[in-house]
Amino acid sequence: MKRGILSFILILACVLSLNVSKSITVFGEGLNIDAKSHYLIDYNTGTVLLKENETEHLEVASMVKLMTSLITIEKIKAGELSLDQKVLVSEYAASQEGSQAFLDANKEYTINDLLKSVIIASANDSSVALAEAIGGTEEGFVNLMNSKAKELGLKNTKYANSTGLPSENEQYSCAEDIAKLLKEEINHELYFKYSKIWIDEIIHESGRRTELVNTNILTRQYKGCDIGKTGFTDEAGYCLSASSVKGNMRLISVVIGAKTAKERFSITTNLLNYGFSNYENKMLAQKDEVVENDLKVKNSKNGKIELVYDSDVYILTKKGDKAEVSVKLDIPEKVSGVINKGEIIGKAYFVKDGVVVAETNILSNETINKLTFKDGFKKVLDNFNL
Repeated sequence: MKRGILSFILILACVLSLNVSKSITVFGEGLNIDAKSHYLIDYNTGTVLLKENETEHLEVASMVKLMTSLITIEKIKAGELSLDQKVLVSEYAASQEGSQAFLDANKEYTINDLLKSVIIASANDSSVALAEAIGGTEEGFVNLMNSKAKELGLKNTKYANSTGLPSENEQYSCAEDIAKLLKEEINHELYFKYSKIWIDEIIHESGRRTELVNTNILTRQYKGCDIGKTGFTDEAGYCLSASSVKGNMRLISVVIGAKTAKERFSITTNLLNYGFSNYENKMLAQKDEVVENDLKVKNSKNGKIELVYDSDVYILTKKGDKAEVSVKLDIPEKVSGVINKGEIIGKAYFVKDGVVVAETNILSNETINKLTFKDGFKKVLDNFNL
């Protein structure tokens, strides 16, 4: 009990001592960014707004846990794990140093409590417990992490453990890859369930309680910030990946190697402020929005088909940019044969100043079967005026 309370007091004291800068910097060249690397992108379009050393191989400390969390969440989504499933914590997992949930060795904890403590409080012991539950051993889980990194196109990332703690084996990532990883995490509502929590707790089997304080204070102090991951080791410096949403615009920021905890938050704040102050998202098309509703279908029962956009389409523009965007549809005059719902029929190209700035597929919104002899005969009869 004393250990949990002491942990809470130390973390809370550290958090409350930080004064995050809320000043808005309008021009990118005016930003004072004292860190090894930084990266700012627009979530909807993937447009890079600011960057420096974004592909450099660096230690990223606990931001490694973004991958640990992602794999766990995907296993839950696939039905291979459940939140109420219990996991026996090994001596090795319980012995982890640094940020902890102070798990008891040889005791059971739910996946919910382990995942919660990783996302909120960056617990190293819980990270290893999850890794062992999924991969059999932490080494087995690291293989899954590196396979997932390849799948996501994280070309400058290599994992050696599930925590981001210093390792004898080579371990690195980069700001660009961390942004890709956080972007993937944003697709999962389960991560947001925990990342928005400020203070929570774990109740151990003995009745002892460990308080969990969110290490990302921007979820409390920066409007719209709802997801992210902190990190710190002597090798990595102070790190933070964070995302914030305002209206229909979401930005992702990554800072690696700031000199102090305060600076990682103030740098991130200034990066986000720069993006929101200077740019805006305009929605050009909405997923499932009707593009065409009377495309002719030869030899079909219905005779026509409804078409829709395949995805949301956005364009990122400088604020005040009044240039118009037109849409050019590349669809046939008519189609024939069996058409399945969701089948690609054509493309939509969005053009600004003569340049294609975005595109999406155009899909069939219904299934169209071939006209049978019976259907054809009935159609002929219907056309007679008897």
